[in-house]
Amino acid sequence: MQEEAPAYRTTIAVQGTRVHNLKDVSVEIPRDKFVVITGLSGSGKSSLAFDTIYAEGQRRYMESLSTYAKRFIAQVEKPDVDFVYGLSPVISIEQKTIARNPRSTVGTLTDVSSYLNLLFATIADASCPYTGEPIPVKTSGNIVESILALPFDTEFELLAPIFQVYGEEPKFLFNEVRKLGCRTVLIDGERVDLTQEVPQALGSDQELMAVVDRFTLVAGVEKQLKAAVEHALRVGDSLMTLRIVSGMNKRDSQKYLREFGSKTHGLVYGDIVPDFFMFNNPESACRTCGGVGRDKQTHPELLVTNPERSIRAGCFLRDAYSYKPDNHAGYVLYSLADKYGFSLDTPWSDLSKEQQDLVMYGTKGELLQLKIPPEAKDPKERWLRWPSNFQGIAGQIEQHYRWYRQRGVPSSGMEDYLDRVMVEYQCADCKGSRLRSTRMLFRINGCSIYDLGQMNFDELAPFLSTIKPTGPHGQAGLQVLAEIRKRLDLLLGIGLDYLNFNRTSGSLSGGEAQRIRLSTQIGSGLMGMLYVLDEPSIGLHPKDNVKMINTLRSLRDLGNTVIVVEHDEETIRSADHIVELGPGPGIHGGEVVATGSLKNILDCRRSPTGQYFSGAKRIDTPESRREANEKSLTIRGASENNLKNIDVEIPLGLFVCVSGASGSGKSTLVNEILYKELWKQLVDTRSLSGSHESLDGTEHLTRVIN
Repeated sequence: MQEEAPAYRTTIAVQGTRVHNLKDVSVEIPRDKFVVITGLSGSGKSSLAFDTIYAEGQRRYMESLSTYAKRFIAQVEKPDVDFVYGLSPVISIEQKTIARNPRSTVGTLTDVSSYLNLLFATIADASCPYTGEPIPVKTSGNIVESILALPFDTEFELLAPIFQVYGEEPKFLFNEVRKLGCRTVLIDGERVDLTQEVPQALGSDQELMAVVDRFTLVAGVEKQLKAAVEHALRVGDSLMTLRIVSGMNKRDSQKYLREFGSKTHGLVYGDIVPDFFMFNNPESACRTCGGVGRDKQTHPELLVTNPERSIRAGCFLRDAYSYKPDNHAGYVLYSLADKYGFSLDTPWSDLSKEQQDLVMYGTKGELLQLKIPPEAKDPKERWLRWPSNFQGIAGQIEQHYRWYRQRGVPSSGMEDYLDRVMVEYQCADCKGSRLRSTRMLFRINGCSIYDLGQMNFDELAPFLSTIKPTGPHGQAGLQVLAEIRKRLDLLLGIGLDYLNFNRTSGSLSGGEAQRIRLSTQIGSGLMGMLYVLDEPSIGLHPKDNVKMINTLRSLRDLGNTVIVVEHDEETIRSADHIVELGPGPGIHGGEVVATGSLKNILDCRRSPTGQYFSGAKRIDTPESRREANEKSLTIRGASENNLKNIDVEIPLGLFVCVSGASGSGKSTLVNEILYKELWKQLVDTRSLSGSHESLDGTEHLTRVIN
């Protein structure tokens, strides 16, 4: 007779755990329930949940691996417990900030960035970088077929648009084009041979096209043409066009180009794939910031350390610039002052804003005829032969910084120098989008992929509902949209409606990071798991607490056991089962005070939680409050991040609380503006604070501690 299978265990039984301050604790926790472990701080909650249950589950998983696999994984120490029965595969979601990798965002953490990339590669509409008119998107194979449809013996050139590199001279751009195998460019239609002398300056609105290859359409040219088209798409950042040289009259060639690509330039996009919109792809990342969205720039306050001195007397940080009449930089600055009518002996603070900008940021491409400074001891006539392009002291430092980054060779001395004269700002090239400008030419309902990433979740959800994909890729677009909506609904359900997918993970609080990881676990749809969470309500505004509790219940309803270490009353009252440790902290705790339903806790006289919940004990509100003195700090015009030009007065000598809904700007006001401005005024004048007009009342303080 076949033996019956043992009954499914309905509890997790912990027998004799002595981890940290736990006193040989034994407890049974029901499976597939929402369980809260509560108690006073230091009573042993985390020791039971994380250092016993999670640690033992993880250790057993490690033991199941092969000896070879164990060589690459740190071994987990066995917790001091007699035995734990009924464990499932266990996942810990703790309260800790995610690693501060600048390339990690909320979008990459939740995989939504990948789906947005796929959505734009599938259904986005492309526009011309010059005129804004629509551009067709084709595969390289389709482009080759279109070209092969030309009349036989037609002579044509493959052209690829090239775009100026932010902060670099034309010489740098043309050298890059030559490295790609192109020796001729068209500047507003005029041919320029790159092997000869190239223009020293370019207008921002000039159209540049690289001549990639030249063909005569004959039999057997297909293979070479396909390779040339693919190369043209690489040179033109997935854009290319044709120029008909001979074999067609002007009217027919114009008609063909309008059918081939955009109406004005005949441009076409080719081989657009999801990686085209991925800022972690080197081919798509902004060439200035490398896909980080932020870049170092010089700051006048860091360069001009002595504004009461003149340029000649040394107003600048010595490492950044020191005027010497016998070097080339001295000739340039003397000639600049002579041409624009100011003196090198005038204190920096007395120079006009326009004159300061000339010294800092140069003549904006206007050439400067050099002159010999009167005090030069060794005049050099050869320096006067050619006009000089002066980029400004700040501009030269930024160019040196870009050269240093392009080399890719780290230097601690160079990093120290750059930290003294530069600060991190939003990248001026990509404006924080992390992507090259051609990626911003793809739009869905008028919005780029960066625009969608900037929308708060509660704004993005209704916007996605307006997208109605049509055409040959419409069905695929609907499937991608469904995946994005599913993940977005999970994030909205845990009270993160104020975040957006472009938010860097390093700026998230521990609670926000935990809830994002929680949403990915729900999205995975795993069953039969054991989840251990650490105070998911921390940092969450009470209005969003119900959403968090419903999310934990959803995780339970999938068929999982959810164990939560928690102090929040609403969460404790919502639990299926409660375990309270205590009765005191440290050596006075480590025991199971009460266990069971909420009623069991309320009825237990030994339970501090039950006593306060039932009203038997309470914390009285103070009858009197400390009176404020006349001293205060006043922040005026705070406008960093989402703060809307607000004025705030903070009394001194009191316990002051700054409150508000999640994402309302509390941390921005206190940490980015108040603390950093106090640090600047009281400790280090070189530090920079968040955007605001002024901070008054600092004369009452002598020190600031964070």
